[in-house]
Amino acid sequence: MTRRAQRSSAWLLLAVLLTGGAPGSASIGFADLPQLIAAHPLHGVLAAYDREIAALRSTQTVPGLNDPAGRARSAAASLRNRSGAARLRAQAIAARDTRPDWLQENAALSTIVALRGGSQRASLRYSDELNREVTASLSAFERATAQRIDRALRARRQQLREKELMLAYDLARGDAPQRLLLRLKLSELHLNAATRKALESQLAALNAREGDALAAARRWDAVVLGGYRHQLQEEGATANAQMASQLRAKGDANDAIRLRALQAESNAAAALPDVPSQLALFRSSYRSAGDAQAISDGFGAAGVDLSRRFGQLSDVDERSHAATTAQIQRLTVDRRKLYRSIVAQIERIADRLARTRHLTKILVANSRPKGSIDLTDAIQAAFTPF
Repeated sequence: MTRRAQRSSAWLLLAVLLTGGAPGSASIGFADLPQLIAAHPLHGVLAAYDREIAALRSTQTVPGLNDPAGRARSAAASLRNRSGAARLRAQAIAARDTRPDWLQENAALSTIVALRGGSQRASLRYSDELNREVTASLSAFERATAQRIDRALRARRQQLREKELMLAYDLARGDAPQRLLLRLKLSELHLNAATRKALESQLAALNAREGDALAAARRWDAVVLGGYRHQLQEEGATANAQMASQLRAKGDANDAIRLRALQAESNAAAALPDVPSQLALFRSSYRSAGDAQAISDGFGAAGVDLSRRFGQLSDVDERSHAATTAQIQRLTVDRRKLYRSIVAQIERIADRLARTRHLTKILVANSRPKGSIDLTDAIQAAFTPF
């Protein structure tokens, strides 16, 4: 055998040893994709995207506040129904009190005296019923006010929580390059104690700065929420007081009219000639229909005002939900782009390594094919820090 033939045989044997088979064999490499993604320098940013997306999604379903916009609209409809029912009750009271026989009264004195006892009892029943209606209507109005304040506070608390999450995300994303560089430096095994301590101090200062900024934002949001709560409570107390004053004033006016009528009847025996004039005065001054209409108008105005406020809460919640959904979509798109870029870099390194080691290809996947060569560690060692 010549010297040139011996040299060719040696090179052929070396190629067989390096490739693990005869020349031209279809050798396939394997790279564990989940392991490489977990070891990639940008995996922390990928995990941060996942955390922020999960946090924003959690704000869309607050316990006890499912579909706040729909509940606000439902509450507005319920309030309108209650207000309409209260108006009908006030009008029914006035209708029961409108007696044609009183308005057309020209009967003799004996008839007036006979009706006096019945009128007294009817007046007492009217007063009791009116008081019950006023109390029930006022209680319903106060409950509606309390529910409105509670829903407004929950919606405001959700908005502030979303703002805090966005601040935390912005801080983490702004400091991500510096934090990643510090962690990569700390992963070096041959650092001396002084250098490691200095790097750890820088990383701790970075985390503390983010924590202080987020804590300051939460303290300010607590102040804002407290002021908003105080404002709502003052508005609710004012509205309750105004409604109570209106209802009680109308009730007192009706009671006063009844008392005047009873007083006129009690004096009938002593001043019989004056009884017709007293009845005429009662007929001219008694305005049951007008008073009932005023009470009805008060309920209607309250229902319109609270419906408008519930509508505003519904609009605020819908805008907040739309903004959160849009932010989740943007983060999802950014996260998908980052994931694709990581996979693309792994595949480029795999292709380069396949050419270097004379392999047919390197399969980047989750499971290893039978007979393939595991080159996961080699690809991981070729990562370029960012």
